[in-house]
Amino acid sequence: MIERKFIEDQIKSLEIEEYLAKNLEKADYSHTDIQITPLSTRLIVYVGRPGIAIGRAGKNIEMITNALSNKFGVKNPQLDIQSISNPDLDATYVAHQISSALERYVKANRIVNIYLSNIMRAGAYGAEIRVSGKISGGRGRTDKTQIGYIKKSGDFAIDNVDVGFSQARMKPGVLGIKVMIMKNLPECMLIEKRIKDFAEDEKKKKKEASDAKKKKAEEMAEKEVSDEGKADAKGKDTAAEGKEVKKDTSKKTDTVKADNKKDAGKAEKAEKEVKSEPKKDDKKAGKTKAEKSKDEKKPSAAKKDKPEPKKEKSTDEKVKKEDKKPEVKKKK
Repeated sequence: MIERKFIEDQIKSLEIEEYLAKNLEKADYSHTDIQITPLSTRLIVYVGRPGIAIGRAGKNIEMITNALSNKFGVKNPQLDIQSISNPDLDATYVAHQISSALERYVKANRIVNIYLSNIMRAGAYGAEIRVSGKISGGRGRTDKTQIGYIKKSGDFAIDNVDVGFSQARMKPGVLGIKVMIMKNLPECMLIEKRIKDFAEDEKKKKKEASDAKKKKAEEMAEKEVSDEGKADAKGKDTAAEGKEVKKDTSKKTDTVKADNKKDAGKAEKAEKEVKSEPKKDDKKAGKTKAEKSKDEKKPSAAKKDKPEPKKEKSTDEKVKKEDKKPEVKKKK
């Protein structure tokens, strides 16, 4: 009798989940947790879009609670709609997303690889996605893609692996999608993983150190090459400047030489003109060379007429003259 009761409760919970999945399909329904208490039964519904599940002014909640109490005989049902905390780690949510993408004619391999990468980024240890049916062509097949580590049997698989199912209705037929996500590892495997991670981290550190040394050596070599190139460029610039200075000086010297030549030519012309012209001063005076020489020898009359100034004698000379005066002899 007790076993039948457990079976009936499980069947009732499955029927409730199917009903909620149909009505809340547009809200990205994930799963429900049923908590039975003596006063009421609490239903925690996890949904990707809670606004659509609640509806305007809570109409959808009222409709679902009435259906649960009338159809399934749930005593005093209380709905609690919550959003999924990490949707990439929810197997049923991922399966619904893949099925909706396949119905929009997205390629199966492409969408499966995208969601596998998203699952591993979210922090899962492993995942597996199976797509079965007429994927391409007339024959049905199953495509299985796996990434990371995943357990498929035993207590570890029951406790740590999340499984989700969905269906995609296509023109050739229905495609079945199964998603398995391993969220956690058992403790015995965590120790092994830590050891492996530690070894991998040490290898990465050694590689990074060696790469850093190589980069430093390459940078030093590049700096030396750049310095040499700069020195060569400076030498070329100085040589070019020296050439320019030489050109400027040569131009200046050429201009100076040309000016000197012009001045010399002008001086020669002036000397020739002077030699060719008669002396105007000689013609006006009408004197010969001999007369000129005589005139030069003769002193001028003005000089003769002028008396020469007498030189004043100094006091010493006066004293000497007084001493030299003859003494007058006295008569007897």
